[in-house]
Amino acid sequence: MKFSTPFKAASRRGFTLIEVLVATALLGFSLLVMFGFHSQAVRSNMHARKMTDCTYLAQLQMERLLALAWTEASVPTDLQDLGGADPTSASDPWVFLEHPNGGSEPDPVNSAHFTTAALGIPTYFLSWDVEEMDSDATWARLRVRCQYNDDAFGVWRGTTISSYRFRD
Repeated sequence: MKFSTPFKAASRRGFTLIEVLVATALLGFSLLVMFGFHSQAVRSNMHARKMTDCTYLAQLQMERLLALAWTEASVPTDLQDLGGADPTSASDPWVFLEHPNGGSEPDPVNSAHFTTAALGIPTYFLSWDVEEMDSDATWARLRVRCQYNDDAFGVWRGTTISSYRFRD
């Protein structure tokens, strides 16, 4: 009759030190990859939120422009009250669809369309352009642009929407 000691059988059932080190290295590498994906997802989410804010701000400005009374004689006088008229252009004070880095720069607004930091830091630049589409001035093309500076990549991003408005 053969007796085996329980000490020898128990020592064969465990993991070796090399197996534990390999498993730890694999776990550490996979966690490192997961944190990299997480930071990319956070950056993409921030960009999507800012693009959504830009689209809403541009649409709000477009609705304001379309709601004005447009006659054949002139561009609406209320246009300058919508904010951000270019003081450097005496002939066309309502035309300032410029890039925030160049020329005439509108005041920055936040996602609530305020120039103050009461509801968020103003980081969006909103501008528009009114272009006559024919010699009789019966209709005009309206373009509204909203831009923001993407600090992560050092580039300007944003959206531009267009619409056409017939004279009243």
